[in-house]
Amino acid sequence: MSTPGEERSRQTATAAMLRDPLLRVLLALTGVCVVWYLVPGAGAGAKLVLFWPIQVLLDVIFAVLSARMSALPALSGSTRRFWRLIVVSGVLFTVADTIQGVRTFATPVAGMVEGGAVQSALVTLGSLVCLLAMVIHPTRTTGRERLRFVLDAATVVAATAVFVWYLSPSIDVRAGGAALLITLASAGTSLAGSFGLVKLMLGRNMPFTPIAGWSAGVAGVLVGLSTGLTPGLVQVARPEVAMLARLVPCVLLAAVPRINEVNLHADPDILARRPTRPFSLLPYIGVAAVFGLLVVSLAGGRLNVRVWGVVVGVVLVTGIVVTRQLIAFADNARLLGEVDRSMRALAEQEERFRALVQHSSDVTVIADVGHVVAYASPAVERTLGVPADAVIGRPVEELTVADGRDEFRALLADLLARPGTSTTLRLRVPHADGTVRWLSAVATNLVHVPSIRGVVYNAHDITEVVAFQERLRHEATHDPLTGLANRTLFAERIAAAGGIASILIIDLDGFKAVNDTYGHHAGDALLRAVADRLRQCVRASDTVARLGGDEFAVLLPATTMAYAEDLMLRVHESFAEPVTIDAARVPIRASIGVACGSLTRADDLLRDADAAMYSAKHGRDRQAAAQL
Repeated sequence: MSTPGEERSRQTATAAMLRDPLLRVLLALTGVCVVWYLVPGAGAGAKLVLFWPIQVLLDVIFAVLSARMSALPALSGSTRRFWRLIVVSGVLFTVADTIQGVRTFATPVAGMVEGGAVQSALVTLGSLVCLLAMVIHPTRTTGRERLRFVLDAATVVAATAVFVWYLSPSIDVRAGGAALLITLASAGTSLAGSFGLVKLMLGRNMPFTPIAGWSAGVAGVLVGLSTGLTPGLVQVARPEVAMLARLVPCVLLAAVPRINEVNLHADPDILARRPTRPFSLLPYIGVAAVFGLLVVSLAGGRLNVRVWGVVVGVVLVTGIVVTRQLIAFADNARLLGEVDRSMRALAEQEERFRALVQHSSDVTVIADVGHVVAYASPAVERTLGVPADAVIGRPVEELTVADGRDEFRALLADLLARPGTSTTLRLRVPHADGTVRWLSAVATNLVHVPSIRGVVYNAHDITEVVAFQERLRHEATHDPLTGLANRTLFAERIAAAGGIASILIIDLDGFKAVNDTYGHHAGDALLRAVADRLRQCVRASDTVARLGGDEFAVLLPATTMAYAEDLMLRVHESFAEPVTIDAARVPIRASIGVACGSLTRADDLLRDADAAMYSAKHGRDRQAAAQL
């Protein structure tokens, strides 16, 4: 059955041929020849005189049109070589028919329709060149395919030979001698040409379009039949019919290169687009035709040489077809074995994949184009604490925490706009036990893959990794003794705050005496107590830091000097209560400096707060303030 593309291509080619002026001229020439040779009028001699010039004209047209074909720029090397050899054969045909035409013009004899020895030799040589062009043209078939291809071609040619044998009434083995030899040689040449033509049409590298190929095939069969019919027609005094029988297939043959050229101009990709079919109907049509011919030949009730030839042909064709089928059975058995092995290997791979998925710690989820989960691997239960079946059918964004869904939807929308791409995500997902897990996921858009048609998420739990990273980050930015921000984090908070802010610098008085009197563990306890009381005095947006030793700092973003001074008083009040360490009550004495101003001059602000702190340390009431 033809595909819509093939049907459109055929319609385009047919329309182009009907519009072509040269093909119209050849069609008109055919009509003129039919009228001239079949309508009573001029004698056989006059018709014979015109027969050979018309034949030469057709030969010239064939050669010139073949030369035009060989010069087309889009042809492959092998196709160009094919048409160049056809040009050579056309030239040989032209020379042969010209010589015979000159002889006939000098001596118009009806029997000279068949041609002389020189003409026959040149025509045979031209036919051999055509056969060479078809035989050496590559078919691009290999191995078992080539064997099947040869058997199919042999079936068609054998079937054609049976018809040529049966339809050639002049074949008479009793005649013997040159007549039988010439008839058999002509038929053999035609059959060899038919084999070459079938070889090209069944192969993968046709040098002509299908319409041109079928036209050449029909012309070749008609040439073979007319060659066999000519002697008999001449003997029964019907040379005009013999002439017409020789001219009509030559007109069709001359049109073949033009048909091919018109087809290629109408559809330049027609040869490249020609589909590769798993089988051809030609051999089976040949078998059916031969058996039909056998029935017809036996219906007459006489077993003559022609009927026995059909019987032999049927046996030959049947033998070729049986051989072809036996090879097909062997190939099918081999293919079935390969399919069985492939199926077993596929089953093993599927089982291996299923085992990997069942025991993998990574989560695999497939969400369709509507963002609904269509598949969830068993690792979902180990990671999220819910069965995989409970996840299927839910929107995929519901698997993430609520405050991260907007960002997730935006990433998903961007991914769906780019089929075949992937993106990496960090997702926070709720666990059944109420905790939140961190997942590192790779989302791949496979909507265009028929077996998936969705987004595939491959994720693994990185909660411990994230916690470890957070711990490292905390340790790098916080004081290990008090848990307060260290100098690095304090500087980062100043840079991030911007605008107007206040800074308190706090330095403990008499801290060395505490270490010397009670020991370093008592000093550490005192530092932790100071840190706790400072935390209690500030807002959540403020930053308390231990700058080192017994020095602390407080950042108060977006505050005034009055607020900072008020906080300083609250800090002194919180320090008024001594700290109990090992049953000893250790007092907290501190000097505090305050500065307020723009954080664009953070270094100046810190320096002023530090200066205010030293002023307070050496002052009578240990309190001082500086206003920028």
